[in-house]
Amino acid sequence: MVDSGGGLGNNQRMRCSTKLRLPALLALLTLLALPSLARAADPAWNRLLDRLASDGLPRAELAPLFDAPGMSFDPSIMAHKVDRMVRKQFDPAPPPGRKALMQSNYAAYLKPWTLAWAGDYSRTYADAFSRAEAAYGVPREVILALLLVETKLGSFLGKDQAFQVLASMAASDGLEPIRPYLKTVGSNAERAAYADASAKDRSQWAYQELKALILYTRALGQSPSAVPGSIYGAIGICQFMPTNALRFGVDGNGDGRVDLFDPADAIPSIANYLVGHGWKQGLTWDQQRTVVYAYNHSDLYSLAVMTIADRLRQPPAAPVAARPTP
Repeated sequence: MVDSGGGLGNNQRMRCSTKLRLPALLALLTLLALPSLARAADPAWNRLLDRLASDGLPRAELAPLFDAPGMSFDPSIMAHKVDRMVRKQFDPAPPPGRKALMQSNYAAYLKPWTLAWAGDYSRTYADAFSRAEAAYGVPREVILALLLVETKLGSFLGKDQAFQVLASMAASDGLEPIRPYLKTVGSNAERAAYADASAKDRSQWAYQELKALILYTRALGQSPSAVPGSIYGAIGICQFMPTNALRFGVDGNGDGRVDLFDPADAIPSIANYLVGHGWKQGLTWDQQRTVVYAYNHSDLYSLAVMTIADRLRQPPAAPVAARPTP
């Protein structure tokens, strides 16, 4: 039936209305689908992905990283960290001495062949060490000792994926996700409360490190998921946490990049870090050790680094034929 005023009939109006609504409907469906396209397959990651996006990092860029092979949520990483914190709080070890040092894994770095290997490394990168000493006043032996202990002079950069480690820790924001993996808490309420607070604190720390890793690798034109790291996400031959890479990293060779996997950049970056934590001329041996402690909060570690540095200052005892990796 035709409208008496010459207008459209009911069927025509319905077809026209449908045509007008169809583009809007398709646009709405597209908008609704976009968030799901940028969600991670593992639901453990989605809250973290939401938080990163709210901080201005592009969701579409990050979502595929959380779905990459090997990118699974692992709360045992945070549990391992919290267990160490609980032991340090409730079962502190006595201050280490030389005997403890020689009975530890660090003793391998005091072997003659290891020290000779480090000497070769120092000569190979002599220019970088000389520039770092001149610019920052940190002896090359201390820088060299740190490189030796941290990554065996760059020969071992970690077997973990820094992005996955830091993301797992950032997502482990309390006691419940890590409780099945803890070894130091049991039914002790005081330890449980400390573990819960520690996990929440370290989760916030890991989140900041994760963001820094994304920014650091973006500046290098790399994917954050391609960077090897330590069990807690330290990167490079100097094993900086990503926030320290942004803060203390130095472009030592003037190529416009801070690449902590390049000795030319890692060597001055270590010196810059130590100066930033109090290294200066005139410090006593114990005061220098206190600065080194900031690199890794372990009394045994700082004792080892300073002892290795002392030994590196001494001439080699004898020629060394074979030098297996420590």
